[in-house]
Amino acid sequence: MCKVHYVADFFIDSALNDPENNMTNMRINKLLYFAQGWSLARYGKPLFTDEIEAWDYGPVVPPIYHRLKTSGRDKIKGVMDEDYASHFTKQESRLLIDILHAYDRYSTAGLVEMTHQPGTPWSLAKREGRGAIISKDSMKAYFSKLPSMPTFKMPDFHEADFIGHRNAAGHYILPEDWNDDE
Repeated sequence: MCKVHYVADFFIDSALNDPENNMTNMRINKLLYFAQGWSLARYGKPLFTDEIEAWDYGPVVPPIYHRLKTSGRDKIKGVMDEDYASHFTKQESRLLIDILHAYDRYSTAGLVEMTHQPGTPWSLAKREGRGAIISKDSMKAYFSKLPSMPTFKMPDFHEADFIGHRNAAGHYILPEDWNDDE
């Protein structure tokens, strides 16, 4: 089991080189919720030990919220531990890549809306009031009923695939017909 701070750093780092970086405190907390839920459903065990609470705008891991709250609604500008990735098992790394692949296309508002649907673990815990713990049992049960989250498979590429496919700066670019759904 890894530390939740390493998982948050993974999500932050994934967005740092993206000009469209929208990795905010709110977004990270939603991704942590999805990562924990899918870990429980896929592997029968939590990804991290920290509790997730039901706050007004969705699931929140309080230590992460408090660590990042100085950023307000702005994007997070850097990780706390540059060596975060060395703390993941292969299984944990695979899960986190799948979470990004499955959920990165949604806006933060879209992620909030997903968590607020009737019957979600957040909605059940929220009935008890702000700050109620979202139980790992309810997350496991809920995520186990969802259609399987797709597993990202990196295509096999060879140098020959990139011949003639360079941008103006001379860097290789992916071929036009690249499809990551295979």
